[in-house]
Amino acid sequence: MNSRRNQLILSSLLLFAVLAACSTSPAGSSNGSTGGPAAATSTSARGECTNDYFPVSSGTAWSYSSTGGVLGDYTYGWTVADVSDTGFTTNDQSSLGTGTTSSVKWNCQGGNLAALDSGANSLSLSTSKVSMTTTSVTAEGFNIPASFKSGNTWSEKVTAKGTVVSGTKTVDVQIDSDLTCSVAGNDSITVPAGTFDSVKTTCTDMVSVSELNQGTPVPAAAPSTVNITNWYAKGVGLLKTVRVSTVGGTATGVLTQYSIQK
Repeated sequence: MNSRRNQLILSSLLLFAVLAACSTSPAGSSNGSTGGPAAATSTSARGECTNDYFPVSSGTAWSYSSTGGVLGDYTYGWTVADVSDTGFTTNDQSSLGTGTTSSVKWNCQGGNLAALDSGANSLSLSTSKVSMTTTSVTAEGFNIPASFKSGNTWSEKVTAKGTVVSGTKTVDVQIDSDLTCSVAGNDSITVPAGTFDSVKTTCTDMVSVSELNQGTPVPAAAPSTVNITNWYAKGVGLLKTVRVSTVGGTATGVLTQYSIQK
């Protein structure tokens, strides 16, 4: 992957995976007018994974649409699975290219939720032409706090190493993400899924993607600074996200439909 085109493909896919995990999070409501059918069985979060602003239950699903930015317009969504007292998984799909799927393992810390649990196989991503699986992940902090009290701040640092396969080529890569966030006030937000009272948060994410040359990181693209504004509603979750990136432009994602399982 030495050509500029392959570097752009790689960095775009990996940045999408990291930003999806670290800057947007599923939102749910039990009475969404456009929600899908209820699953036959489900498991709700207890213990460490209980969070008023992020209802976690197996089978819960959310759909979003994104406009703007270098990736253009696309749709994406999450489904929660494998819920336990200390973690869960989101299985993600988007309409990017001919379709992108990914799986993210989350860790729970006293109601604080961290995307990308430490360990191997915390993140996998695939399209019709490219796939990636992490071989190791180190993470500290969290990206969804247990409390959205005014003045609260939080952070999450992630280093993920993995293998990208594109056709007959295999490349070892490293993703570094350093996210810091704070509560910025309250708003009333209208999205396709409805109108909600919400809390507003602002975040800054420093993201870099490197190829590993005999274990040494070599930048695959210029580092990206992403300024993120999110709106959450208590008992509902994420309503809207605006991401302004130094390399990806401005992208806006809004909740279009949802279905939460009890």
